[in-house]
Amino acid sequence: MTRARLALGVALALAALSASAVDTPTWPPSPETMAKMKELQAKIVDPATPKDDREAAKKELQRLMKAPGAPDTPEAKKPARAAIEPFPSVAKPATASIPYVPKPLTEPPPTARLEVIEPPRSAIVNPQTGAVLLPAAPGTVMDPRTGRLLQETPSGYLDPRNGQLTPKPPR
Repeated sequence: MTRARLALGVALALAALSASAVDTPTWPPSPETMAKMKELQAKIVDPATPKDDREAAKKELQRLMKAPGAPDTPEAKKPARAAIEPFPSVAKPATASIPYVPKPLTEPPPTARLEVIEPPRSAIVNPQTGAVLLPAAPGTVMDPRTGRLLQETPSGYLDPRNGQLTPKPPR
């Protein structure tokens, strides 16, 4: 079984190497081609070169940089479009002929009211570690420095491992 897997792996590796050897491009190109490429690049960046000559130099340089078996016809370019699809306006345009008149109120607006709520709990600090205890679940808090879970009692939080009590802050 192991020899069969090894033979299969070797066969696949040889097949991959032989397939890649068929399309191996010659790079870097010959010195003549490199000289031609540098000449074309100089023509492209020269501001005195006419626009048509620059475009022709760009196309020639693209052709030289392609793989030997690549097609000469460029792919059709997709039409330019917005980065996001435009969204139609949801508001009607304002018309200058009709001024805006607010509607009269039929009843007075509701009066403000004050609700008394329970103040938020103050932070609970474990005196042994100095860390602020974090709520973990109903009735339990966690000490982030030690990772211990403390159980809630009426007078504070109890560490079940060592029996130490962390008092609740006064309200």
